[in-house]
Amino acid sequence: MAEPYNIFIEGIPGSGKSTLLDTLSRHFTDYHVYREGDISPVELAWCAYMSEDAYRQSLLDLADMRGEVERNTIKEGVQYIVPYTKIKTDNYHFYEYMEKFEVYGGRKDPSEFREIILRRFRDFHSNGNVFECSFFQNIIEELMLYAMFSDQQIIDFYRELTALLDLSAFKLIRLVSPDIRQCIQTIKEERVNPEGEEVWYLMMIDYLSRSPYGAAHQIQDFEGMVSHFKRRIALESEVMKLLPAGCCFDIESKHYDMADLLRIFNASPDDQEKEKGGKR
Repeated sequence: MAEPYNIFIEGIPGSGKSTLLDTLSRHFTDYHVYREGDISPVELAWCAYMSEDAYRQSLLDLADMRGEVERNTIKEGVQYIVPYTKIKTDNYHFYEYMEKFEVYGGRKDPSEFREIILRRFRDFHSNGNVFECSFFQNIIEELMLYAMFSDQQIIDFYRELTALLDLSAFKLIRLVSPDIRQCIQTIKEERVNPEGEEVWYLMMIDYLSRSPYGAAHQIQDFEGMVSHFKRRIALESEVMKLLPAGCCFDIESKHYDMADLLRIFNASPDDQEKEKGGKR
């Protein structure tokens, strides 16, 4: 590549995001790779986001884990960020305790959540990074399910967010599944425990049904989940229209040619637009 980019990998569950991230990390060895749960400069999934008082109290309440917590914590302004899922322990109370301090799951009111996300993107000024699920997945799910934003409110939020980006260094690759229903069915069957229980599906149904949006729309089964992801994909597509040509690319999930994909990072915007036939 002629210059370093910030590469954002997106797609619904089961579309192959982690596999693509691993592949790109082998090609771009000088890039910093941020997986879900890492302390990312823009995203906070699976991280506790704590005030100083809450952080100090956690060190007292979780005294047996204090050393591990301190070693894995960074301070960002007046907040403390703990990537708690990176800390391995058999003490599941630890994970339950830390989960309460995530910014997702309706734990922040919509205005505070909005300010946290926009501020972190505003303060982000480096290139040469690969991000997993840091632009759409967790943010858009929160706005849909817990903030209960309308489609227009979500698009307006992303209009604000995209205005903060260095678009000359921005690349978003979205893995698209031709058959959403089959994609969800496959991951439902694959992500099981040793007893054969469909743990991912049960967790996702619980997550969706307990959200304000899920309760209001009675998302309680497989069809409800498929409907939710269809809405999310449609919203993502609208947001992608806010960005200039050459920034966003839809790639067929698990059926892309890596050589073609890598050309995205070398071609000029005009060349990219010709290759795509003018379509994002």
